[in-house]
Amino acid sequence: MSDNWIAIIPRDPFFVPDESRRESALTHFHRIAPESDEISIKLSDHLQFFDCGSNLISVTCPSCDGEIEVEWWQDRMDEDYREKKFRLEKYITPCCSASVSLADLKYDWPQGFAKFGIDAMNPNIGELSDSQKAEFEELLGTKLMFIYQHI
Repeated sequence: MSDNWIAIIPRDPFFVPDESRRESALTHFHRIAPESDEISIKLSDHLQFFDCGSNLISVTCPSCDGEIEVEWWQDRMDEDYREKKFRLEKYITPCCSASVSLADLKYDWPQGFAKFGIDAMNPNIGELSDSQKAEFEELLGTKLMFIYQHI
C-alpha cells in the first residue's frame, strides 16, 4: 500500500511562524482535508528535509539548468547532513561550477529544507488550488513551497 502527503514549508528555510499562525494553518488544513489520516505540525531547531518521495523526476542546476546526477546530489546530501542537521553549505556544481546550496537546486517535483512544516497524510484532496495556497501563505505570513510526497 502506498501513502501520499501534502507538506507545506516556508520558502525561507529558517522562517518559523509564531504559534498562533501555526495553529490557524493546522485548523485550516483540517477544514480543507477532513479525510486525512493525520495532519501535523513539524517543528525543529534544525533544518529538516521535506522530500517528494518517488515523485522526484530530476534535480537541476539553478545557474545553467543542467541536470545534476542523482549520485552527486545524494553525496552532497550525505556530506551536508552532520550532527543530525543540514547545514546548507555551498557546493560547486559539476555542470557549470556554480556555487549553490542544496536548497538552491531546482527539484522536479518540489522538495526543500525547513525548520517548520505542516503536512497531511493521505489527504484525499489532490493538489491544492491557487486560492488554497494563497490562504496558507496569508495564514502563515510568508511565501510557501507545496510538496507532494508519494511513498
